[in-house]
Amino acid sequence: MTFAPPADPNLVDHEFTIRVPDCRGAYDTLRGRGAEFLTPPVDWGGEIRAFFRDPDGHLIEISQAGSAPVLSSKEEE
Repeated sequence: MTFAPPADPNLVDHEFTIRVPDCRGAYDTLRGRGAEFLTPPVDWGGEIRAFFRDPDGHLIEISQAGSAPVLSSKEEE
């Protein structure tokens, strides 16, 4: 078995996700250590996510669990 970087960085067939308690803090720390992010942290409601590539080109996501907005019973109707 031989490990190799992705042949085409524009195609994604998998990613590695790291759950962090503070996505924005992890983003700042990793950028300060040289990570080049594809996206800044984006708040999707249920989670905050940011993506970067490792030195071999593999896609890595850092993700902070959040809480989706809770609808009241009046809003659900």
